[in-house]
Amino acid sequence: MTTRHVRNALVASLLTVGMVTVATTTGRAQDIQGLPEGRITMTGCFTQADVGRKTNMFVLARPIVGTVASVQEPTCAIGANDFMVRVKDLRQAQLGTAHIGRFVTISGRLRQSTSQGLRMLRARTFALVPVVVPPPQVAVIIQPAAPVAAAPEPAPQIAETAPYEPAPVATTGEYKPKRRHHLPKTATSVPLFGLIGLLSITGGFGLMLFNRRRVEQA
Repeated sequence: MTTRHVRNALVASLLTVGMVTVATTTGRAQDIQGLPEGRITMTGCFTQADVGRKTNMFVLARPIVGTVASVQEPTCAIGANDFMVRVKDLRQAQLGTAHIGRFVTISGRLRQSTSQGLRMLRARTFALVPVVVPPPQVAVIIQPAAPVAAAPEPAPQIAETAPYEPAPVATTGEYKPKRRHHLPKTATSVPLFGLIGLLSITGGFGLMLFNRRRVEQA
């Protein structure tokens, strides 16, 4: 699996979760219009908005019924098409401008629609929703295992042969040299033939010089 495939899978998962969350929140916000009056606990983005002739009205944007364990964003803002509930009795709940732009959980009484067409929530108590930032997504790269090198084959072993040793010959312990009846023939006739040839060449050159002098004197 390559890095691109892992990234595409993460993006698809995040989009799916986001679409489900938005659809659920929108459905719950629309259901608030049909809720009866009475005690209720709601969670949403506490902010100010201009509704009709009213300016800087305190509202709870994108409200849902109940509580949430945590949110991923430390601040929030209202959108153009967000559903809102007007919040009243802020002093009693000790809720004020310092909490604008935060996700809060408000407990109080839900009233009918006001002149601006909004449901009214009279606050009694409130609590900030904890912010839990998720860790960054890390792409997992799976690398193929390195090939294992084959073990080298052992070299063939050559058996070493023992040096040849002649078998010992049994003797009587006494050495008797052999007697030679004649001298060995080590000399040859080659030097004699060479000497004869040298003398013949020298004699030939001598006779030739002698005859030449006789011719010159005559």
